[in-house]
Amino acid sequence: MPELAPVSWLVLPLGIAAGLDLYLTLFLLGIAPTLPWWSQPLPGGLGDLDTGVIVSVMAVMYVAELVAERRPASYLAWNAVHACIRPVSGALLAALLLQGASAPFLLAGAVAGGLITLFTHVVRSGAAILRELDPKPDPSPGLVRILEDVVVVALVTASLDAPEIALVGGGVIALISLPRLASRARAFAFVAHLAAARVFQTFRQRRWIPEEELPEWVRDVLAADPLATGQGLRASRAGMVDLRASRRFDTGWLVLADGRPVFVRGSATGIARLIDLGDLTARRIIEEDFHRALELECDDDRLVRLLFFVSAPSPAALAADFGLAAPSTPDAPQEKNL
Repeated sequence: MPELAPVSWLVLPLGIAAGLDLYLTLFLLGIAPTLPWWSQPLPGGLGDLDTGVIVSVMAVMYVAELVAERRPASYLAWNAVHACIRPVSGALLAALLLQGASAPFLLAGAVAGGLITLFTHVVRSGAAILRELDPKPDPSPGLVRILEDVVVVALVTASLDAPEIALVGGGVIALISLPRLASRARAFAFVAHLAAARVFQTFRQRRWIPEEELPEWVRDVLAADPLATGQGLRASRAGMVDLRASRRFDTGWLVLADGRPVFVRGSATGIARLIDLGDLTARRIIEEDFHRALELECDDDRLVRLLFFVSAPSPAALAADFGLAAPSTPDAPQEKNL
C-alpha cells in the first residue's frame, strides 16, 4: 500500500493534536474543505467531518471545555471523562484517515491513533494538575492554553499541507513529552483517585496508619534504612510534588518515626526509595476541595508539597504533628523547622 504511506504519517500529528484539544482538531478538519487554502479533498474519510452539525457541535464543545477548565473541580471531572473519550475519538479519527486500507492496517492505525491521543492527553492533564498545585504557576494556565491551541492549529495545517513537516513536528513533541509521561501519569491518576475518595469520605476513618498495617514493600524499605527507625512509627499514603521546573510527582507513603518525617517513594513492583524530609521547614497545611496538602520549604527556597487522601489524619492532627498552630492559608503561613 505505497499510496497510503504519506497518509499513515498523519496518525501521529493528528493523534497528538486530538490529545491536546480534540474539539478544536475536529472543528478545523470540519471547516477545512470550505476554506480557500485547501483545494484538494481531505485524505481518507476526513471529508466526512465537513457537515454543519459536526462543525457546530465541535464549536460548542470547544467553548464548553474552556468553561470547564476555569475551575479545578470541573477541570478534573472533564479530563477524567475525556481519558476515555479522547482515545476512542483518536482511534476513530485514525480509522477515518486510513479509510480504504486493509483491515489489519486499519486496525493497527486505529490502535496507534488511540494510544497516541491517550499519551498526549495524560501528559497534558498531568502537567495542568501540577501547575494547579504550584502556588506560582509558570507559565500561567491561560498562556499554556493559548500555546496548546497554536500547536493544534499548526499540526492540523501541516497535516493537510505538508505531511512530512507534520510528522517531524509530531515526532519532536512526542520525544519531548516522553520523559515526562510517568510523572504526569502519576499526578493525573493520584488526583483522580483523590476526587473519587472524597465521595466516600464519611466512610473513612481519618488516622495515621500503624507500622503493622503498612504494605510489606514499605516495611522492607523502612527496615533497611536507619532514618526510619524509632518508636511510634506511623504513616499515611501521600503524593509528593517537587515544585521545581520539572515538577516531578511521586506517590508513596509519608512516615513519621520519633517525629522525623521521611517519604517512601515507589511501589511494590517499582524501584522504592526513602527520602529524608527532616531538614525541611513546614510552612503551612492547605485544605482544598479534593485534597489536603502539607507545604515544605528547603534551604534554597525550593518548595515541596505532600498531598494526602481524605482518610489521612485531620488537618488539626497534621498541624499538631508538624508543629503548626492550625491549617493555614497562603496569606498566613506558619513555619516550623522539622
